[in-house]
Amino acid sequence: MALEGNLKDFSLADMFGLLASGSKTGTLHVEGTGGEGLVCFRDGQVFYASTGAGREAIGKQLVRSGIVSEKQLRQAQGLMKIQKKDKATRKLGQILVDEGYLDAEVLEGFIREQISDALFDLMRMEDGELRFDSKELCADVDLGLAVSVDAALADAGKRLELWDKIRDKIPTMDTRFAMASGPGQKPIEIHLKPREWMLLCFLHSGRSVAELVELSGYNDFETAKTLYGMYAGGLIVKVGPAGESLAE
Repeated sequence: MALEGNLKDFSLADMFGLLASGSKTGTLHVEGTGGEGLVCFRDGQVFYASTGAGREAIGKQLVRSGIVSEKQLRQAQGLMKIQKKDKATRKLGQILVDEGYLDAEVLEGFIREQISDALFDLMRMEDGELRFDSKELCADVDLGLAVSVDAALADAGKRLELWDKIRDKIPTMDTRFAMASGPGQKPIEIHLKPREWMLLCFLHSGRSVAELVELSGYNDFETAKTLYGMYAGGLIVKVGPAGESLAE
């Protein structure tokens, strides 16, 4: 089955609905001026999505996210190679769960987060081409679990709503921040998360959001969301290119 369209005439949600209603299996490619990406479907559900030209191995993503250790990943990959014929259809994620390396709920959360990250980028594209290839199965990134189209779109939609609020305070990726001169009225009640501590460490002399994305390794949404919270709490302030404070 081959389906093609343009985002100006056929939205991503429309294409998702069509693939879900037909319980289709295959890969949807999205190519536009804002970048490119792909979404992998199995029986009308989404099990993987990514943006950018490269595609990181799914096992490496699990390790980088702290979901499993490198040793656990290697052991699971080894079991995939030697598993008996009656279990030959088990995916990497299913083996990791069966071996007790992680809970199914954790795996589902990882998959939903990974899909939501990609769809957030893809749904911000205003122009681009859509192409669905039913012969491209993306077996190498199939962890064995999938989410419904409705759930995938709802997760991405929530991010887009929050993104609109964030853009009121952080209009561009060139917006610069620095640590506030004082921690606020009640510093003893401030409890920073690891991500907030990391970003603060880069803000001694002031940095743009784009620079923080590059330095921290977090995506633009997670970086901006964290900065938005710290800015609202008075922990950081907006500054100009020379580090001068800017009035709101």
